[in-house]
Amino acid sequence: MVNKLEVTWTLIVVGLIAGVAVYSTFLLYNIDSPSTKPTEYVDVIGHQWYWEFCYPQNGTCWNTTYDATTNTATGGAMWVEPDAEVQINVTSTDVIHSFNIPALGIRLDAIPGRNNSLVFGIPDASAGTQYLVQCTEFCGEFHGTMRAFVVVV
Repeated sequence: MVNKLEVTWTLIVVGLIAGVAVYSTFLLYNIDSPSTKPTEYVDVIGHQWYWEFCYPQNGTCWNTTYDATTNTATGGAMWVEPDAEVQINVTSTDVIHSFNIPALGIRLDAIPGRNNSLVFGIPDASAGTQYLVQCTEFCGEFHGTMRAFVVVV
């Protein structure tokens, strides 16, 4: 004999699970959709052992060389405006790298032959604020010098 209480509780649990499944599907579908209006685009290319930042809006590219003794990067940086929505397109020319900006919670793999994109916001920081960029995927002998900076201009 079927107990009405058991059937009721079973239907309630099935309804809750179905609701969570529908809500999760909606979130997963929309979580990786890029912002419809990023204000800046930067192509980030990982090389052994430096980052290259290309700006499609004006057709320029900059390579970064990091000096560990002074904690400075020369030759270029990733320049962004305060309070901007930035879309980065990350790839690599040789081995797998990992583009990481710890202070902003950004981490995206740079894989040869594949473009990975991400849109993130720059906090309303004052001009001159710098965020460290580092490779967090062991990529060879000089992996530790593969650093750069995101500079708010």
